[in-house]
Amino acid sequence: MHDLSTIWQSAIDSLEKNHIVDDNIWLDTYFRPATLEEVDEDKVIITTEFDWNKQPILEKKVEIESILSNSFSKPVHIEVMAKGDYQKKVQRTKVHFKDNLRPDLTFDNFVVGSCNRMAQNAALLVSSNPGNNFNPLFIYSNPGLGKTHLLNAIGNYAKKKNPDLRVYYVTSKDFVDEIISAMKTNKSDQLYERYKSIDILLIDDIQFLFGKEKSSEMFFHIFNEIINNNRQIVITSDKMPEDLQGIEDRLISRFKSGLSFGIDPPEFETAKAILEKKIENLDNSSLKINEDVIDFMVMNYCNDIRSLEGQLKRLIFCSIMNNTDYVDMDFASEIFKDQKMTQKPKEELTSEYILKTTAEFYYLTISQLTSKNRTQKLTTPREICMYLMRELLDITFNEIGMIFSNRDHSTIMKACKRVETKIKKDKDYKLAIDKLKQKLGTNQQS
Repeated sequence: MHDLSTIWQSAIDSLEKNHIVDDNIWLDTYFRPATLEEVDEDKVIITTEFDWNKQPILEKKVEIESILSNSFSKPVHIEVMAKGDYQKKVQRTKVHFKDNLRPDLTFDNFVVGSCNRMAQNAALLVSSNPGNNFNPLFIYSNPGLGKTHLLNAIGNYAKKKNPDLRVYYVTSKDFVDEIISAMKTNKSDQLYERYKSIDILLIDDIQFLFGKEKSSEMFFHIFNEIINNNRQIVITSDKMPEDLQGIEDRLISRFKSGLSFGIDPPEFETAKAILEKKIENLDNSSLKINEDVIDFMVMNYCNDIRSLEGQLKRLIFCSIMNNTDYVDMDFASEIFKDQKMTQKPKEELTSEYILKTTAEFYYLTISQLTSKNRTQKLTTPREICMYLMRELLDITFNEIGMIFSNRDHSTIMKACKRVETKIKKDKDYKLAIDKLKQKLGTNQQS
């Protein structure tokens, strides 16, 4: 990559050494304060502080073009502009800068849960104050969990706050294509200068730089230039930085120098909220999908949000084909009967797992659940948890009592009886327990 300030200094040295400009006062007044701003194909732009400073440089136009052509190893011609005029030109160019962002992917419609909260918080932070902290930001996860959504949300939020920012979203595959095209047309310097001007670079799926030597070299220089100028880079990948294969160690080292967060497959509540958000945004507002259908879809397809979205589209298509605006479990069962389930591996069913899952289901802590506090908010979930341990595990009332602050066996037995009675009388109560059993990975109905 060409260092433009070094090239301009070298050109001034040549002017002096070859007695093209002999007057040191002229060199100090007109030439040394000038700046070589950019190379655009065969055009080199030089700026001066004031408009009247241009003429001495233009008088040596032929000689300067000869020196710079030698430096760039290709014929070039110069354009000399006052700095103010150049900045206006750059500003006009910014207006037309294509950012590749999807305006529909924002923080407002990104559903946050424990699986992605840290990555979302970091993304919001860098979009609010790009380049000043946590640079680069590296986000990793399996496909279909929201990395691309976050990248676009960063860009959209940053541009909303500051419309003059130059934001650019690019996949690593498209980046490689840009490099190849620039090399074929001898425009590598032009491409490099364009990337150098970016305020926030959002690069998706960096793992596809694997084995691309020339593209990796270009990215290395762009990365350094952007970071050194306190501009922001956000990178996504399907792996943690240290697990990336076929990418140079010096790049891995720079990825690790910033902030890294992973996104996990969504837990039940987050996946359900995502699906409900997608249903809410449907064009067909008259379509009614029963909650048990939504729960079924989440339980079986939540490892990958794209898969979940695909199944929703399948459901919508089939409802249109069957001319129905109402989707219940009977209808959905027919639609999904030939679909491969992607259910998460079940954890071993233990008292600890039942405690943890019940606490999460009712938004409590385990210590609240096992405490002696007898408020209604805690009593109902606690009794249900006792009942599930008794029904699903081969343990005694005494063993359950020890888990719940050493309660005696008769207390546990009465609690289980109350739950059994209420299941028979209260449909909503029974449904809640069945949903909890689903979360535990058991298909037993109460």
